[in-house]
Amino acid sequence: MHLGLCFSPVGDTFRKRARAFPGLINATSIDWFHEWPEDALVGVAQRFLADMEWPNEEIAETLSKHMAFVHLSIGEANEQFLRQYRRYNYTTPTSFLELINFYKALLGSKTATITDSIERLEIGLDTMNNTTKSVSELQKLLDVKMVEVEIKKESTDKLIDIVSAESSAAAIEEDAAKIQADETNECAAAAEATKASANLELEEAVPAMKAAEDAVNCLEVKAIQELKSLATPPPACL
Repeated sequence: MHLGLCFSPVGDTFRKRARAFPGLINATSIDWFHEWPEDALVGVAQRFLADMEWPNEEIAETLSKHMAFVHLSIGEANEQFLRQYRRYNYTTPTSFLELINFYKALLGSKTATITDSIERLEIGLDTMNNTTKSVSELQKLLDVKMVEVEIKKESTDKLIDIVSAESSAAAIEEDAAKIQADETNECAAAAEATKASANLELEEAVPAMKAAEDAVNCLEVKAIQELKSLATPPPACL
């Protein structure tokens, strides 16, 4: 029976297991897997990026090459780190896959944010267009109403002129009526004065009339006949 064990050189786990179980070194054949070449990295990147929508294939191909370049540049940086600090730092295929997944997640997040912004802008533009349309319709209605207002204003001005003219004529007639009322009041006052004078004279004549009536009432037919028979009546009977 043959067993295959796969260990990553990253971290301290492999060293600790090698010290705890020497058989991993003494009783096994170690095959070191070297870094992937650029073509393999580009192929893996293209495969994992194939499920995403791109404007054209050139962008996906360029992005795959750029991811491979970034991964290989980290390997070069690891070698420089080893020369300067005498310490190992590793990059594995998992790191490359994590780079691809991180880019896809970041691109999805940014795309969602941009899509949301586009939708909000479209809603805002629709609202502005509807508002502009409503304002335009209201402006047309306002123009029509302004014409009607001008017509009503002209009619009102004419009516005001007519009312003013009639008010002036009424004021003139009222002044004339006041003059006539004053004259009538004067005539009524004069009539009242004449009536009062006549009543006063009447009151003065009433006793004389009463006395005359009394004198007439005391006459008899015999006395009248006797008076007629006199040739020359006395002065008191004249």
